[in-house]
Amino acid sequence: MGNLIIKRIIYSGENYSFTSPEFTKGINIIVGDNGSGKSTFSHFITYGLGGFVAPFNPKSNGKKLNNSKYSLITDDENNYVKLEISVNDKDYTLKRFIGSNDVFFEEYGKINKLPIKRDIRYAPRIFSDWLLEKLEIKVFELYLGASSWLIGFKDVYRLLYHDQDSDPRKIFKEPSAENFIADSSIIRKSIFEILIGVSSEEYNIKFNDFKEAERKKNESKSIFENFKNIHYYLEGESLEERKINFTELEIQLDKLNNKRDSYQKENTIINDKTGQLTNIQTELIELEIAISDNSIIKNNYEIEKNKIKKLLSNQKNEISQIEKIIFTHDKLNLFSLEICPFCMSDVDPKKGHCICGSEIKDDDYEKFVYKSSEYKEIFDHKKKSLISIEIAFESYNSEIDSLESSLKIKKEKAFNLKESLKKIINSIEFSGNSQLIDELNDKILEVREEILTIGNTVNLLEEKKILEDKVVIDKKDFNTKKTSYEKIQKDFYKNNKETIKEFSEIYSELLSKSSASSNYAEINDDYMPYIDRGEYKERSTIVPIRLMYYFALLSMGLKRDTVKHPRFLLIDTPERGGIDKSRLKDNLILLDKALELSKKDKDNPIEKIKDYQVILTTGKGKYPDKYEKYVKLRFDKEGNEDYILKKN
Repeated sequence: MGNLIIKRIIYSGENYSFTSPEFTKGINIIVGDNGSGKSTFSHFITYGLGGFVAPFNPKSNGKKLNNSKYSLITDDENNYVKLEISVNDKDYTLKRFIGSNDVFFEEYGKINKLPIKRDIRYAPRIFSDWLLEKLEIKVFELYLGASSWLIGFKDVYRLLYHDQDSDPRKIFKEPSAENFIADSSIIRKSIFEILIGVSSEEYNIKFNDFKEAERKKNESKSIFENFKNIHYYLEGESLEERKINFTELEIQLDKLNNKRDSYQKENTIINDKTGQLTNIQTELIELEIAISDNSIIKNNYEIEKNKIKKLLSNQKNEISQIEKIIFTHDKLNLFSLEICPFCMSDVDPKKGHCICGSEIKDDDYEKFVYKSSEYKEIFDHKKKSLISIEIAFESYNSEIDSLESSLKIKKEKAFNLKESLKKIINSIEFSGNSQLIDELNDKILEVREEILTIGNTVNLLEEKKILEDKVVIDKKDFNTKKTSYEKIQKDFYKNNKETIKEFSEIYSELLSKSSASSNYAEINDDYMPYIDRGEYKERSTIVPIRLMYYFALLSMGLKRDTVKHPRFLLIDTPERGGIDKSRLKDNLILLDKALELSKKDKDNPIEKIKDYQVILTTGKGKYPDKYEKYVKLRFDKEGNEDYILKKN
């Protein structure tokens, strides 16, 4: 399955910046005391992966945040987070501006941008979909009564990020969405099943298919029953018999029309048709002129449409170029106005003055070099312009379609008028007996009304048959989906039971060696820890209970190919809950035990552990001594010399 590795974290702004060393596969430790930036470091990873980080919002609940450390970010300008990551040994670079709901990323040599939030009309595909696709986790929809929930990376991330802000008794990281559905039991169970369940994805897809088929079956049956209640008089009617009646009446109508036309042909006088000829000719001439005028207008619209099409293409190319500039400018260092572009000497620009020292006047000042954030503003402006151009393009398309439709109607009318002219010319020599003609016309009218009545009955009977067939089809589809679901349900419960048993064995062994010193541990039907059959545990045990849960998940991801855990853990200062330093060390060292347990398989012993990554942020002296070799970065708040953000 997919494997996620964070290789480097970069923050860049006008006032502050941070660049991490390159992180490797395996264990990576970031050490620092309180307030030195460990949580900010974790927030950078979360934010870069498309997550919600409240402290990075300039305002929280309408009030300015008091944390001065985070204000360095929220008050900074032209700032962004960039992550260099690897997924299944393929490298990607992700870039997200602070305060933005879009993530830029490079793939196959092309710069792409996807939104964080889904909008079915304008943004049906989001960044989470792309990332889960790379991690080989399918996006599926959960039906929750009248509501539904699309599982995203932010949900899966709740069991990949052991944060210090969430209540450790809840195991899962707090959801980013503030609603009861996001933290409901079914969502949490689905997250666990996605990461650990052998067939949970397919099971959920089959379940959703089954529920959707059930909805369609009930809906089609309800519509059919309502139709029968409204058109109760159709009961006993035969569609085939009515079609035969309809055909017989049409034949009768043709005979009556032929009889009337034949009689008129024998008795029509030329003068009776002269006025008709004149009127039709006049109408035909006017129609031909209108067709000509509309054709000219249509051609002019086609010319304008082609111009707009070219403008649209140019605008898209410009947007593509700006996307590349936004994504690559920091590598090329093209936009710094603190260095002279000619001699490369430092420049201390004076506000309101150019690099050369001349005063800037708005009337004759044009800017050619922009900051990254300004390019983003240009990008957003051009995006809006692109929408306007696309609307104009669609408007021309609509006008052209309308004209084509009008031309088609006018040409058909002209054709019919020409046919009428031919008929009049053919019958112009004849006159008729009005009494006989009136009798034939009355009979024709009577047959037409009967045809109309029976035609309506035929249409209703055909609609009834369509609804009846749909009931049969939907019921058959429901039965097929139900059978398929019930089959995979049995397999799912069987496989899930075995997998959960294996997870519980790993979890129980880890927890027994932790500071919780449990004798027995497993997970219940909601996949939550059940320790020593519910016996009371002191408060400090909530830290190992949660931490070992995450270690067991990683161990399962390393052990089973069917497990979809991306073998990545971010652990941020696991100290909440009142645990002392020595016990914390004893618990952290059990990561080695979790790795060891991932190699144990009675049927197929594993010699080499798969690629994985654990990033741990913790305080000084609060990690095992043997893990000193894994320390990649140190922060020290004293004197602000080693705080995560450095002033530019």
